Amino acid sequence: MIRFLLLLLILLPIRPVTGDESPECLSCHQEKTPILVASWKQGRHGQAKVHCSDCHGPVHNGKMAQRSRSNGVCLPCHEKESKSYRLSKHGVITTLEADRMDLSLPLKEGNLRAPTCAYCHLHDNHHAGTPSTDRQTPCRDCHSPRLVTTWFASGTENVKTGEMKLREAQSIVEKIRASHPESIPQALDLLKEMEENHLKNIMLGVGHQSPDDLWWHGQPALDGALLRIKSLWGPSSPNQ
Repeated sequence: MIRFLLLLLILLPIRPVTGDESPECLSCHQEKTPILVASWKQGRHGQAKVHCSDCHGPVHNGKMAQRSRSNGVCLPCHEKESKSYRLSKHGVITTLEADRMDLSLPLKEGNLRAPTCAYCHLHDNHHAGTPSTDRQTPCRDCHSPRLVTTWFASGTENVKTGEMKLREAQSIVEKIRASHPESIPQALDLLKEMEENHLKNIMLGVGHQSPDDLWWHGQPALDGALLRIKSLWGPSSPNQ
């Protein structure tokens, strides 16, 4: 599951923000919170020049942390990922209760029923975009260790199953290349769809606990593409 979460973080797109760094923020926080600044610089937000004010706002006041905990800050740059999150139980709850959420306090203090994006991806104030400790830690703040362990084990198996289907498709595509070269363009399109969309949906579905992505846009979509690739190979093949 840890491998999956690392892959998910790599897949998450970051929309670059143009302009200079935030000198006013850095000049102060490099002295007051050097670990925070270092993690931001090393993370994908810092490398893509996503500035402090992009998430916290331009006004230095008591609402800066509150603003950065809002899903509205993350969703514009992470459109596909946010759709997966919004379809999850966590996302549904935060959407329905958005006007009643008190974002002035961290979730672990018990003020929210479901985590926002920032709570899991910037857990413990680690600004690299991933928890600095065990990746199960954010889940265990609210759920039992046994449930979280089961989730992670199930997620790992789901990703392995998806990767197995992709490898099978890749093997068949090579046979199509040798026996039915006229079908290769279509086979490669299907293979690309499996790798870049369907398998990613499985990863998003596992990471966000989103059944729609996992069991509709993920595994069944992989199955359908694999069957279509097999049909291009043809039932008359002596090797099938």
